Amino acid sequence: MSIKNNNNTEAKSYPKEETLCISYFDQIIGPNQFYCQEPLSDIDHPNLNRILEFNDEPGSFIFAFRKYQTVNHLFNIPSVYARGGEELLMISYMIRAAYFRNEIVDVFKYLESKKPILESYAEELKKLKELPEILHDKNKSGLNGTILEIGSEKFKNEFLKLYEKYFKELSPKFEIESPLRKKKITKKIFILGERYAGKTAFLKNVEDIQFHNQINNDLPTMIYEIVIDNLAILTYDCIERDFECDRCKNYGGCLKNAQAFILMLNASDKNSVAGTKEKFQKIVNKCKEIENQRVPILIIGNKFDDKEEFDSDYVYNMFNLKELHECGMKIKYFPINVLKDNDMIMKALRWLVRHMI
Repeated sequence: MSIKNNNNTEAKSYPKEETLCISYFDQIIGPNQFYCQEPLSDIDHPNLNRILEFNDEPGSFIFAFRKYQTVNHLFNIPSVYARGGEELLMISYMIRAAYFRNEIVDVFKYLESKKPILESYAEELKKLKELPEILHDKNKSGLNGTILEIGSEKFKNEFLKLYEKYFKELSPKFEIESPLRKKKITKKIFILGERYAGKTAFLKNVEDIQFHNQINNDLPTMIYEIVIDNLAILTYDCIERDFECDRCKNYGGCLKNAQAFILMLNASDKNSVAGTKEKFQKIVNKCKEIENQRVPILIIGNKFDDKEEFDSDYVYNMFNLKELHECGMKIKYFPINVLKDNDMIMKALRWLVRHMI
């Protein structure tokens, strides 16, 4: 989508390391997105609709996600169209903390300092008289993220002017486009395994655990900053090409830039165990070729409710874990139901953190 201003030019483009979104609560369909500078990734970005669904009290709060940390502000605007006479909206500013790690020492303190800016932005949005009517326009069905198009040219110009003004105020005030910055590679924790072993389910449940503990804040800081921020599912191309990095542009070399590996297998399927073992052996062989590359490997056997899982000894024997331990490899197997066993997931991640290089 392109939104144009009075000069018939497209709205400003913004860095992908930062995101500013406006969401609202539709009284028929529930949480919905009003405007964001680009589509959000289902994996990388937090689910703003879900955040809005579980929060309805006006005010500001911080929500830490795997790759992006966010500061959010909920507020009401008067509306003759809404039940109760008010609309609930949320402004969310997201920043990829790992990208600014050299400049921002404490990302949570940094986001805390942005709350007054979001509050000022909300007061400005309240003055846009056309906004409540647009939120209830019947023509907005199917326009998730492009609802701004419904507004008049005057409204769109006023909205984008405010959007650009406050995005600029929220953005870090230092130069980040130097050649050295562009060449910087962030270490990753790569997840791999057979199809249908539960890789995506594992990632989403880590997100859920983090979401439901945001108020208590009892997840270790190390897991926030190291594990959740840097988890990434490894593409099948890397595995099928035997990690020949000159043929793949994924992260500039998975093995050389890995903090750790998480292998997922179906703990009730011998084919899944065998297929994961093959991938596991490729990693072990490649790691042995790279000097000082002894990153920890966490193996998770996903347990399904209606199936009987293999004994842990079976997996230990299949993967020759005892022999690899004796060679100095840091490897651990955890049988876990990735949809339910939150305590075991956290125990496994803590083991991983303790053994990272």
